[in-house]
Amino acid sequence: GVFGAATARELALRGWDVTLVEQYTPGTVRSGSGGDTRLSRAAHGTVEWYATLSRRARTLWLELQEETGTRIWEPIGVAWFATRADGFEAQSRETLERLGVPVEWLSPDAARDLYPSLAVDDLHAVLFEPEAGVLHARRATQLLVEDGARAGVRLENCHVGPADDPRTDVVIWACGSWLPKVFPHEIALRISRRDVFFFGTDASWAGTPGFCEYDAPFYGHGEIGGLGAKIAPDVDGVEVDPDALDRLPSPELERVARAYATRRFPALADAPITGSRVCQYDLTVDTHFVVAPHPERSSWWLLGGGSGHGFKHGPALAEYVADCVEGRRAPEPFHALGERAGDAGLRTSSTA
Repeated sequence: GVFGAATARELALRGWDVTLVEQYTPGTVRSGSGGDTRLSRAAHGTVEWYATLSRRARTLWLELQEETGTRIWEPIGVAWFATRADGFEAQSRETLERLGVPVEWLSPDAARDLYPSLAVDDLHAVLFEPEAGVLHARRATQLLVEDGARAGVRLENCHVGPADDPRTDVVIWACGSWLPKVFPHEIALRISRRDVFFFGTDASWAGTPGFCEYDAPFYGHGEIGGLGAKIAPDVDGVEVDPDALDRLPSPELERVARAYATRRFPALADAPITGSRVCQYDLTVDTHFVVAPHPERSSWWLLGGGSGHGFKHGPALAEYVADCVEGRRAPEPFHALGERAGDAGLRTSSTA
């Protein structure tokens, strides 16, 4: 996935001798990084750490795109639909303005211009991030692996576990949804199913912004690459095994997605479903990531818990992880192993 691919590449660029182990293939649809698209936004409520990280990641993604000549970024912006005056969107606006990140606070009527069809009767305002966008996730993950190989990373397709006791200076276990299988006693993650649906649109939906509705909770974007408009219910799904999950869409969640599309984007009410995807989140209790040394093996690091908002951070998180491994900085306390409580409110379904 993106955490492992980005970290392997970053360490190789720093001169490390790196082997990247993948049990399937880079960008596999079984991983949380294997989807078609992922939103990349800076809004994280009051939490500056992730807002800053996402901005750094944006710079690095654009550099990777420029250096390789491969399009992985759609510069379409992201709109947050605020149904109240004091919610996540207002908190994010204050944080981003303090950090100097470009944002616009639009009236509901002004926000109508962002989409061919938008119902605003229940909206208080819309927070628009003009420099946010959408990443082509699978291609971006594969590109990190390919660029890492040019930097010297060796890719091995096999399965390695703790019992194999890899004889290396450092092992970074970036196993995504498989992390609790590999370390069931050290880390607690909930592996939760998510269903995404694409609705057929006309050409007027191309280039429209991504969107998030924190309290709904839904997210998605307009027409990109012939996929159609993406509508994703971000409600907590059933717990799943990523190896055994049949990735057929849920009829119930299809109805939920269509009901939202009809309500928020009325022109999509009768649009046909043009595709669907089933993936999973690797959720920590508080939605903070895990970046921590193993409690008994200081040369082993556990990296994961993307919690449904990790992908966009990939290359910037890799810099942070590499700094921690090299002793240049200490991991943040909120990334430690151990008991966690509460919810940092970092992703849309935090209130669902």
